[in-house]
This record gives sequence, C-alpha cells and structure tokens, in this order.
Amino acid sequence: MAKSRRLKKWVYSLTFIASLAAPSLALAAKLAIVIDDLGYQPMPAALSALPPQVSVSILPDTPYDRATSQRAHQQRRDVLLHMPMEPLHRAPLEMTTLTQDMDQQTMQHVLRKGLQRVPDAIAVNNHMGSALTQSPQAMDWVMEVLSEQGLFFLDSRTTAKSVALKQAKQQNVPALRRHVFLDHLSTEKFVNQQLSRAVHQAKKNGYAIAIGHPYPVTLDALSRAIPDLEEQGIQLVRLSELAPPS
Repeated sequence: MAKSRRLKKWVYSLTFIASLAAPSLALAAKLAIVIDDLGYQPMPAALSALPPQVSVSILPDTPYDRATSQRAHQQRRDVLLHMPMEPLHRAPLEMTTLTQDMDQQTMQHVLRKGLQRVPDAIAVNNHMGSALTQSPQAMDWVMEVLSEQGLFFLDSRTTAKSVALKQAKQQNVPALRRHVFLDHLSTEKFVNQQLSRAVHQAKKNGYAIAIGHPYPVTLDALSRAIPDLEEQGIQLVRLSELAPPS
C-alpha cells in the first residue's frame, strides 16, 4: 500500500512539473476546489456532474466512505482523507477523531485505519482540528504517517495558529493550505461572493485553494460558475497540480 501511494505521489509530481513546462498553463491563475465532508451519503449526482478537476475529501468510518472513494477515483478526481481532528470548542466528534490525549502509537494507528477506509487518497486534510493543528507534536506524528505513505497534506486552516505547514516542512511532506471557505453561510449570495474572492486570490497570488461542502446551493453555484472561469483568466486544476514536489 505504501509503495502504491509513493507511485501516485511521483505521478502527481511529474504532472506538476509538466504543468510548469507548458507556458500557457504556467501563466494562468490556478484555482483548486475541494468538496469536504463526503461519506455519510452516496456521491451526489450534482457533484458527479462537475468537472473531474474538482477534488473530494471523505470522512473515514462513514457509511459510504469506501464507495465514494471508489466512485471519485473512477471519475479521475483527486481523493483526500478528511481526517477528523480535535477542535478548540466543544462539538460532536467523529468516532475516529484524533485528539491531544492520544499517545503516538494510538494517533498513528487511528490515522492509518482512516487511510485504509479511503484507499484512493493521495492526501489528507483536517476536519475541524483547531486544537490539534496547533500542536507541533501531534502534527509531527501525523506527518510521519504521511511521509511513509507518500501523501501530501492540505491544511484546512481552521485556526490561524496552525503549525501544520511548519511541521510538514520539517518532515519533508508536501503541504498546501486552504485560502477560502465557500459556504460557512449556506446561501447563494454568500457562496457566489466567496467564489469571487477565490478568483481574486488566484489572480493576486497565482493560485488559490477553496473548500466547500456538498450542499445543494454550493454544487449549484459551482455548476454555474465553473464554465465561466476560463473567461476570467482562471484555470480550474486538481489539487495535486498545486502540491510541491517533496
């Protein structure tokens, strides 16, 4: 399994290098979109209808985690494990949440089990995690597992105090961070505003990463906005196309 994930990592690194070699792509502002919180329901038809560049992140130990992983892989999407991590504030926790009271062996065992439930994952991002991503020790333990399995990390950035990127760098794990949340207010107006913000961020910095959820309003807004991205000078890309080689 670890060898297979390393091969995937090399393939996506080559994809990244190839994209830089093509002048037309290198000059375009790039936008990656990840839809989180999948697994409790079958893959929504509205999500399946979106371009394969839209990535998905799946919660482990949910009724449809394996089926969604397989379905997304068949659609040639990037698949992430949406690993639950301890938040700062009291909230209902997933069964497989990584918490600060775990020792190294327990935390890494739970993370490896999560990866087994989402076998097509090429990366991990955090579900909640405003407490755990502030812990250098916990993030070191997480990055050790990602390093051994050839995966990269997407920091969902649920706290400005996250040390995930710093610890990933120390472990030589490729890592990215989220720039825009699309739908923490689930209204058409707000989602469209956040999509515009993501486009602006991409134009300003060359790329941006937006995270949303499989809400009907979000998927509908994406279905209408994505066809117009090219006219705005934006290239929709897979998340892996932004991941730096380790």
